[in-house]
Amino acid sequence: MTKARDLANGGFGLVLIKPSSVVNGTDNGKGTVSFSGASTVSLNDVFSATYDTYKVIINWTSATAQNLGMRLRVSGADNSTAGNYMWGENGLTFSGGSSLNNNSSDTSWNMEYTDTNGAVMAMDIYDPFSSTKITRFNGLSTTRLSTAAASFYRGHGGNMTVTTSYTGFTIFVSSGTITGSVSVYGYNE
Repeated sequence: MTKARDLANGGFGLVLIKPSSVVNGTDNGKGTVSFSGASTVSLNDVFSATYDTYKVIINWTSATAQNLGMRLRVSGADNSTAGNYMWGENGLTFSGGSSLNNNSSDTSWNMEYTDTNGAVMAMDIYDPFSSTKITRFNGLSTTRLSTAAASFYRGHGGNMTVTTSYTGFTIFVSSGTITGSVSVYGYNE
């Protein structure tokens, strides 16, 4: 559906995408999904042939320290095959500390670590629906660690090692639960 604001700028910009269904979350009717006390949240049918590039914005908090991961999915099932995901991240703190993590053969993308103060991440995903191109992503995230009284800013990137056409994704935590929201936008190019 073309909106008036899209027509005004020649059809360019970001378009909020409404998932066909959500697991462990609630769609606000427009496409932003909220979740509370969830260990996993899945969005189905947000990737299609309509767009090549997507922006995903995740904002979350947790009662305990967590690692957030992402798996791509199709037909309501996650791809959790070992070796299908490659990722790397580089972090920087206000106090000048840094960290570098990576995995060249994983079952998911590692997105962010957060303390009880929560975190926010904005990421771009390229060609997830394509069956001929490898899906890639890059993103930025920030969190404030209460124990170190420092903020982390991280750059993330990664890709898939298989050319599968994906229609959705699942975000999940290493243990415990998270509360927050997630939105998916298509780049109308």
